[in-house]
This record gives sequence, structure tokens and C-alpha cells, in this order.
Amino acid sequence: MKRGYKANITSNLINQATHLVLGLFTSILIARVLGPERHGYVTYILLFFTLMTSYGHLGLNNAVMYFHKRKNVDAQHLFNVNITCLLLIFAGLTVLTVGGWKLGLFLVDYPLPMIAGGLVFVLAGFFYYNNNAWFIASERIRESNRYNLSVFLLKTASIFAFWMMGFLVAGTNFWIAVVTMILNALLLQIRLKRGLRLAWDAPLLKAEFRYGGILYLAAAFDHLHLRVDQLFIKGMLGLEHLGVYSMAVVISELMFLIPLSINSALTGRLYNIEGEDAGRTVLTRTLKLSFYVCMGLTLVGIPLALLIPYVYGIAFKGAILPSMILLLGAAFASVARVSAPYFFTSGRPLVHLRITFFCLITNTLLNWIMIPIWGINGAAISSAISYFIYGSYYITVLVKKEGFQLRDLFALSLDDIRMILPQ
Repeated sequence: MKRGYKANITSNLINQATHLVLGLFTSILIARVLGPERHGYVTYILLFFTLMTSYGHLGLNNAVMYFHKRKNVDAQHLFNVNITCLLLIFAGLTVLTVGGWKLGLFLVDYPLPMIAGGLVFVLAGFFYYNNNAWFIASERIRESNRYNLSVFLLKTASIFAFWMMGFLVAGTNFWIAVVTMILNALLLQIRLKRGLRLAWDAPLLKAEFRYGGILYLAAAFDHLHLRVDQLFIKGMLGLEHLGVYSMAVVISELMFLIPLSINSALTGRLYNIEGEDAGRTVLTRTLKLSFYVCMGLTLVGIPLALLIPYVYGIAFKGAILPSMILLLGAAFASVARVSAPYFFTSGRPLVHLRITFFCLITNTLLNWIMIPIWGINGAAISSAISYFIYGSYYITVLVKKEGFQLRDLFALSLDDIRMILPQ
């Protein structure tokens, strides 16, 4: 295993550990200042535009690495064609969003400046995730982490400064998120050192959408799988309950920073590694590291959840039990998040599509049944069950279809740790 991969893993873990600690700190400030209802207000609009950012590109950003590394498309041509198409997609989304808002179809409680800010967030997000894919493909992850961490530290300092001045309101929190995305996109664009010239290549785009469309649907199902509980809570219980539950989600999903950080390093390594056996070895060792780190965080996080009302305020006391339940499920979901790149890089994204669709349907049905009975606790139980299914499916596929041994996936040795981490 190359030293660069070890360094990328370490860089990601340091980066995400910093996000974990400071993210918890800022979430406390925001929750205590805004309260459940205002917290739910800003959570909902950021959720709306985050979904648009993640899936509005219709799969194009998902295809960058595969077509650059596996199809050997000229890098500059691929970049130009994709950015041109993304700009056209964004223009269409802008028309649909502003039109829907003026007609009162959605976001009617939000002013026009916030709608405009959300659209800027989307455009910056398109560029950021496209640029980041190029950094991952070339295994320049440590470099991208430096810029991402710098912006995150600036974001944290801004939240603290506004809190000290008494200006940390829902709108402030929203605009900080927008500016953060813009800075992330600009820094990566500058460091990518790839000029832009508008170009069009219909056959290439057709092929990209064919491959990326599968990943796009899988990513959409995966994201909705993680967010459908919040959508149900808003509709069934209201913004105040959403504000409380979203705090439990924030706490539990801090754990996902670990597998997500490993995911990018693993994807880059699998695209650049030679030999199927070497790729299988990298996967097993990385999966073990991710799983045991997440299990350790779960064991620490569950008793710490009792401190929520003392840290966030008594209004968030209802988030204690949902946090504990979601933490248990998130540990198993980490297995799926680390396993997925093995199938993406080998051109088999349908494996991920099937399980994400099944988990979305399962979580939707369970939420529909359990929320009316147990409220936000029912939502947490529903999500935890679907998370467990998510991870179990990947383990089953790796063992039954791919020929991995169960002990290879979970028996962690000192040699595994030495091979993964820098010496």
C-alpha cells in the first residue's frame, strides 16, 4: 500500500476529527441561540438547497473520475464539457426555483434574498464537488483537505464572532453556510489550475449521464434515505419537533465524517492501484479501520447523549433517546459507505443503486408507521433499522458474491493498522 494512501487516510482523519470537535461546538452555540423552532427554520432551507446541490447535476459530477481514469478522456476536454453542461443545468434550476417560489409552491416562508443565496450556494456547490472529484482522482486529497479545513476554521470563527456580538440569528447562520461554499469552490478552482472554455460534446455527455445517472440515483436514494425522517417530522409534527430531532441527526451523523473521509482516499487509491488482489486488500483493511473507529465513537457517544439538555439547553432534552438510537444504526451504515467505492471503481454501480433504493423504501414505510405512534423516537428507530440493513447487505454481497471471508472483513490485526497508518 503506497505511502500516499496512508497519508491521505491520516489527513482525512485529522481533518474530520477537527470537523467533529468544532462542529459539535458550533452546533451547541447555534442550538442554544436559535432554539428548536428557529433552528428548524434554517435547517429546512439548507436541506432544500443542499439536496439541489447534491442531485441537481443529474449525475454529471459522479462520472468525472470514472471517465477520466477508466475511459481516458482528455482531462481538459472533459472538464470544459462538464462545466458547460452544469451551467446550463443551473440556469434551468434557477428558473424552476424562482418560479415555484413566486407561485407559492415551496419555501413561501423565506424571503427572496435567501432564495437567491440558496441558488448561489447551489452554483458554488456544483463547482466545488466537480473540482473535488479531480483532486480525488489524482489522489491530491491532502491538498484539498488543507483548503477545506482552512475554510471550515474560518466558518467556525465567524459563528463564534457573531455569537459574541449577539448577531447569531437564523439568517446569519444561513449566509455563513453560503459564503463557506463559495470559498471552498473558489479555492479548489484556483488550485486545480484548469482554465475554462465552454465546449459541447453530446456523445460524451450521453455516456457520462448513462454511467453517472446510476450513481446519481443511488446517491439521491442514499441522501433521501438519511433525510426522509426529517421530511416526515416536519409534515407530521412541525418545525419545533424537527429542530429537536435535527440535533439528534447532527450528533449521530458526525460519525459519518469518519467513513466519508476514508471513502475519498479509498476511491482515489482504487482508481490508481494496479491489480485486483491489491484492491481487495486495500478495501478489507480500510473497512476494518472505519468500522472499529465508528464502533468506538458509538460506545463513547451513547452515554454522552445524556448531556444534551445541559449542553444544548433543556428545550433539546427530547433529542437524547433519538441520538442514542441513531448512533447505533450509524455504526453499521459506515460499513456500506466504505464498501461502495469498490463497486463504483470497477464499473458496477448497480450494486449500490439496489440497496439504497430498498433502504429508502424501508425507511419511508417505517417512518410512516412509527412517527404517529412514537414521534421522533419512532423516526430514529426507523432510520436505525434501515441503517443496519444497509451495512448488512454490503457484507452479504462481499462474502457471497465477491468471495471475501468474514474474518478478512472484521478481524483487525496490528499489521493492518501498520499498513494503513503512517509509520
